[in-house]
Amino acid sequence: MRYAAFISYNHRDRKAAAWLQRALETYRIPRRLQGRDGALGIIGARLPPVFRDREDLAASGDLAASVRAGLEDSASLVVICSPNGAKSRWVNEEIRAFTALGRRARLQCLIISGEPGASARPGIDPDLECLPPALFEDGGAEPLAADIRAGQDDRGAARLKIIAGILGVGYDELRQREAARRQRRLATIAGGSAVGFVAMAGLAGVALVARQDAVRERDIARQKTLTAERTVNFVKSLFEVADPSEARGRSITAREILDRGARQLQRDLADEPTVKAELSTTLGEVYGGLGLFRDGEALIGRGLALPAVAPGTRARALVAVGEAQWKRSDYLGAIDTLRRAIALIDATPEANGAMRARALSDLADAEASVGRLDVASGHANAALASDRMRGGPNALEVARDQETLLDIAMARGDLAAAKRHLTAALAIRTQVQGVTQPKAMEDLTNLGSVAYLQNDLPAAEAAFTRGVRAKEAVLGPTHPELAADLNNLARVLLERQRFADARPLLLRAVAIDTREREGTDDLAFEYANLGIAERGLGRLAEAARDFARAETIARARKHRNLAPILVEQAELACNAGEPARGLARLSEAAPIMARDYPGDPWRMAWLNIVRADCLGRDGQRAQALALMADNRKAIRDRWPKSTLYGARLDAAERRLETSRG
Repeated sequence: MRYAAFISYNHRDRKAAAWLQRALETYRIPRRLQGRDGALGIIGARLPPVFRDREDLAASGDLAASVRAGLEDSASLVVICSPNGAKSRWVNEEIRAFTALGRRARLQCLIISGEPGASARPGIDPDLECLPPALFEDGGAEPLAADIRAGQDDRGAARLKIIAGILGVGYDELRQREAARRQRRLATIAGGSAVGFVAMAGLAGVALVARQDAVRERDIARQKTLTAERTVNFVKSLFEVADPSEARGRSITAREILDRGARQLQRDLADEPTVKAELSTTLGEVYGGLGLFRDGEALIGRGLALPAVAPGTRARALVAVGEAQWKRSDYLGAIDTLRRAIALIDATPEANGAMRARALSDLADAEASVGRLDVASGHANAALASDRMRGGPNALEVARDQETLLDIAMARGDLAAAKRHLTAALAIRTQVQGVTQPKAMEDLTNLGSVAYLQNDLPAAEAAFTRGVRAKEAVLGPTHPELAADLNNLARVLLERQRFADARPLLLRAVAIDTREREGTDDLAFEYANLGIAERGLGRLAEAARDFARAETIARARKHRNLAPILVEQAELACNAGEPARGLARLSEAAPIMARDYPGDPWRMAWLNIVRADCLGRDGQRAQALALMADNRKAIRDRWPKSTLYGARLDAAERRLETSRG
C-alpha cells in the first residue's frame, strides 16, 4: 500500500487530524520490531506516509476521485470520532467506501470528544454521539478505538494503540517495547552523568518543574473544558423558546439569534468572567461575519471590561476587536489594539502560536492600509513562517498570510509578486475548501484585479462577476464585503462603456458602505465611478452631485483619487461651456496627479488631453493642438478606442479638428 493509513475527519476537527498525522509519520518503530512481518509487510523504521484529506467535501455530490484513490491505497482507515465527525456526510461516505474494499478489519477510531453510543443511551444528549453511523452498517461493530478525551488515554498511549493496529502487532508488545526504549534512554542519560548525586538532584528539579507544568496544563485544560461545556449549553439555550406559539421555525434569522444571545450574556455567567468573555468574543466575531462590525465590536468590548478574565481569553478578544476595527476602516485603532494583543500573547504562557500569527497577519493588513508597506510585509512574512512551521505548507493559515502578502504586493504595484502570492493562496483554498468557499472566491476575484491591471478587461469582468455572484449567494446582497466587488465590476463595465449596467451596481455599493462603513475610503471611488456612469447616461446634474461627494471624501481622507476626481469635474465643466472653471480644476489637479500617480503616466497624459479639449473650446486652438499631439500616444498605448478613455480621446480630437478659430 502507498499509505499506512487514511485519516477521515470533519474539517472542524482538523487540528486533531493534523496532530495524528504528525504523530504517526514521526514515530520511530522500536528496533526489535523492525524486520518482522506485519500488516504492512516487512516492518521498517517508520510507517509509510499517511493520507489526510483536509476538508468536508461540501461542494461535491460524491467523493472526489483523489479521495477514493487515497482510500484504495491506504492499508488502514483511522476515523476521528466527534459529534462533528458523526454528523459528517463525507466521513460516513469514506467509511463506506473503505469497508466496500473488504478492509473493515483495518478500521480504527480516535475519539476526541462527545460520547460513544450517546444516540442509544437514555439520559444522554444524542447530539453528543461521536461514532459515525456508517461504522455499524451491514453488521459492523465498534472498531478498535483510542480515546484522548479527558480522563482517558493520554496522547502517547493513543498514538501507540493506533500504530499497533496499523502494524498488526499487539498493543501491549508495542507499549512494552516503547517502555524499554525509554528505559534505555534514561539509563544512557544516567550512565553519562559524571556526578551521580548532582545529576539526580538535577533530574529531581526537572521533574518538579515538569510536575508544576503538568499541574498548570491540567488547570488550563479544565478551564477550557468548562468553557466548552458552558458554550454548548449557552448556544443550545439560544434556540429554546418559552412560548411555543412564538416560535417561527425556519423563519428565525441569524441576527435574531445573535441579539438574543447578546441579551442573555448580559444577564448570565456573572460568576464565570472568562467563560462570559469567551462567549462575547465568539458572538462578536459572528456579528462581524454578518457584516455587523459595530455590534460585534461593542459586544467583545463588554467582555473585555469584565474583571478577572484569563489573559489568553483577553488576548483573543483584543485580536477580534482589532480585526473589527480594520474591517470598518479604523486602521490606526486596529494597529494599536493588535499591538496590545501581541504584547499580551507574548506575556501569556498558555497563549498559542496560532493566535500570535493571526494577530501578526491582521496587523500587517492594518499597517498596509495606512501605507506602511515595509512594516506590513515584515509582519506578514513572520506570520507566514510561523504558520508554515506549525501547520505545514498547505494549512489554511498559510493561505491567509499569502493573501495578506498579495494585498501588500498589489499596493506596491508589483503584479508579478501579487500573482505569485495569489496563486499559492488559491491552490491551498481550492484543495482544502473548494472553489465555492468565500475566501477562495475572493482570491478568484483578485485575479480580476490583476487582469484589470494587465489591461485584460474581458477577463477582469468575468472574474469580478464570479466573485460578486458567489458573495451574494453566501453573504447576501447587502453584506459590507460585497461593496468593493460591486465597485470593481462596475469600473470594468464603465471602461467598456456599459454605463447602464454599471450604475445599479454602484448605487448598491454606495448604499452598503454608507450604512455599514461610513468612514471607508472606498466611497471616494464609488461616488466618482457613479458620476462617470451618470454622465455616460446623460444625467449631468446627478454626475456633478456625485463628483462633488467624491471630492469631499477625497479631500477629508487625503485620498489618492482626488486628482482623477478633479479631472472628471474639469471635463464636466468644459463640456458645460465653462472652460475657465475646468482649467482651474486641472491646474489644481496637475501637481497632485504627479505626486500620487508617478507610475501611471497615462493619467497625467489624460489630464493634458482634457486641458487640450478645454483650451480648444476656449478658442486657444494652437496650444490645444500641441498638447493633444504630445499626449495622444500615451492614451492610445494604454486604452483601445473601444474603451472609455479611448472613445473620449476620439471625441476630443474630433471637436478640436472641427473647431476653427
